[in-house]
Amino acid sequence: MTDSHPDRALRLTLTATVLAAMMSLAGCRTPGAVPHGSALQRDIEHALIVPDIADETAAEVAAAALISNHEQAQLAFERMQSIDSVLAASDELPTGLSSVAHDLVNAMHEDAREYREATRRLLEQDELDPALRGRLDLVAEDDPLLLARRRMRDSYQIRFGRAFNAVAEPIGKSISNINMAPYRLARALVDYAAAVYAADPLPLQERQALAHWKDYLDHYPNAEEAPELRQRVKEFESEWLETQRRRYVRAGDRALSRGQPRLALVYATRALDYVPEDRKADELRSRAAILVEQQRLNRLRSVSADPDSDVAPAAGAPLARALLLPGGDVAAEAEALLARDPDGPLADEATFALATVRGEAGYEDEMWDLYGKLAKRDPEDGNMGRHAGALYGNPEENAYRAFVTARRRNVLDNSLWVLVGPYYRGVPDRNLPKYIGWAFGASQAVESIMGSPMRLIQMPWMKSLPAASRAAHYGHRYLERFPDGEHSTEVREWIEGFEKKRGNHVGAYRIAEQRSNATIEELDEYRKEAAEQALESAFRAERRDVRLSTLRAVNQEFADTKAGREAGMAIRRELRDATPHHVRISRGFLLENPMVAGPNGIGIRPELLDGDASNGELHRDGMALLGGNDVEFYYVGRSGNDKQPPQVERETVSSERLARIVSALEEEYYKNSLLDADDPVQADSRREAFFERARLGLPTADDRRPVASANFTYEGLRERYGMVRSRDSILPFDIVIKGSLSDLSLGAYPRIREPRKTPDAFLYK
Repeated sequence: MTDSHPDRALRLTLTATVLAAMMSLAGCRTPGAVPHGSALQRDIEHALIVPDIADETAAEVAAAALISNHEQAQLAFERMQSIDSVLAASDELPTGLSSVAHDLVNAMHEDAREYREATRRLLEQDELDPALRGRLDLVAEDDPLLLARRRMRDSYQIRFGRAFNAVAEPIGKSISNINMAPYRLARALVDYAAAVYAADPLPLQERQALAHWKDYLDHYPNAEEAPELRQRVKEFESEWLETQRRRYVRAGDRALSRGQPRLALVYATRALDYVPEDRKADELRSRAAILVEQQRLNRLRSVSADPDSDVAPAAGAPLARALLLPGGDVAAEAEALLARDPDGPLADEATFALATVRGEAGYEDEMWDLYGKLAKRDPEDGNMGRHAGALYGNPEENAYRAFVTARRRNVLDNSLWVLVGPYYRGVPDRNLPKYIGWAFGASQAVESIMGSPMRLIQMPWMKSLPAASRAAHYGHRYLERFPDGEHSTEVREWIEGFEKKRGNHVGAYRIAEQRSNATIEELDEYRKEAAEQALESAFRAERRDVRLSTLRAVNQEFADTKAGREAGMAIRRELRDATPHHVRISRGFLLENPMVAGPNGIGIRPELLDGDASNGELHRDGMALLGGNDVEFYYVGRSGNDKQPPQVERETVSSERLARIVSALEEEYYKNSLLDADDPVQADSRREAFFERARLGLPTADDRRPVASANFTYEGLRERYGMVRSRDSILPFDIVIKGSLSDLSLGAYPRIREPRKTPDAFLYK
């Protein structure tokens, strides 16, 4: 039956309307246009700079400074000031060199204190260049006494802040449930007291202050404040020695609890080096020394023979020959020896030999049963018990036992996690005596129980706990040793499910391949997922050699999949586009730093950065320096959407322009670091080596090794932080709003912020 004419017309009209609307929506974005020709302004000419009187005077200041002629440098600096005064009187721009010359003259002071004082006076001037002011601020702040005062102030703020927060938080969290306030406050005060007790006698910030004071005394031993500083240094050094003693005693106790007496002996000796005759360290060393001596005697007894033994040499001779001969029947001789004397002096040796050959024959459970029986015997009754115990208790050797233990632990940990949350592994180590630490942690664990219903709901989506990963590790170890072992099917099934649950498709595919009952459909599905995951992993690799090797492996192993074919094409692209270096400059960086993009830097055509894609526009990726004189530009494609892949064009620039690009880029980069604390300089030795050769006009070293390739990205602050960067409030505290779904509570309270750690804080750990 055919449609009537009016219905068909109506359908055509509606279809045309929908298509027109879709086309109009698609046309809202300005279509892109890749510019013809070069992205660089070719008509820029940089004339040679003819030195004027200001340049010559600046050179005189520099020459006088190089020969340490303070008087001559001062005279030249005064002439520079006169030149700027004349220019200012004539309503002309100043040279901008007076402040720099002033700083150079100040730097000639032999005493660093005098230089810092002169720098502070220079900073009082209003006409300083912002970048110069930023650099001078760093000089003025590089004062040991000033830095020590700041670190001491940080230490006082941290101590007061922690005490204040310990009271404010439990009260604020109990606003909606005031009945819990006394309990939470009491618990917080107990926790704070425990933290104070366990804290180092000399905190990090005070250790930094101690280092600054000692540095000051080394340079100025006769300073006015030296006697007072020496007294404080003496007190702080005593607390520092006590801090080190505590650390090494704690480390020694932990080593002893892990069965490492040699390590505990080393720690105890170090503790006594800091505080000689310390009672705790001396006791620790005595206990560790006794255990080390016992280990030494046990090893000596294991490799020695007792001349007074009543064991007849002939009794063990058949078993010894069977062990030494290639075709010896060890099992038969061991069983015969045990049959003659089941409890004799050689019974342990015969049992150990029998267990070994039974394991080699594939009877692993019987082997571990025999080892386990030997391990339970008294070590004083024979040597083989300790050897069997070492094998039986080693999770890498007895992998199936470790696998089962880890699985049981995982079940227990999951149950405890639902019950007590983060305390499923016990209370955190507070450097307190064991039972006191458990008493403090018990109160927190009790409160955490209230959140168990929510954790029960979250459990199906939670990540695996560490015990599950340990079980997988020991399962893989077992399959390596016994691929067709008695428990191999059970282990494979568990590992396959574990890897599949956590999204490791490659691992699941490897295990599924080993299953004898795996169907072709299952393996094909696993294979596709594994190939896609391996390809994604290859693209995430930053180093070219790692990326290529991973892509090659994907292409070879999964050649029949879509991901395998994509890996092959990616390898060709990598080899075709490989360059000695790849230093990228984003469009955001170019927009924020016009000195780099302008005629004195790269010299990019202005229309490429005007935001109009119709006349050509740089992609958000910007451009890249590739090594040599090659530069790569990334343009917005025909779609006009810079979220789509860019269109790439490569150009070759002159050595002069490349040197200018590199110089402008580095100068602006370092200037930004002085003006904005959120834009620090990131050191990169390979980038700096590449730039140094470019500045000197030297060819790029033909070294394609990844360790010699500079890969760096200059990004704008908006790209890095978004439209609004987070800033620290001028107030020393934050208002925290905190709620809990477990007990439907909501609270608000002030929290004093701790000062940021200085970049060198790790040196004082």
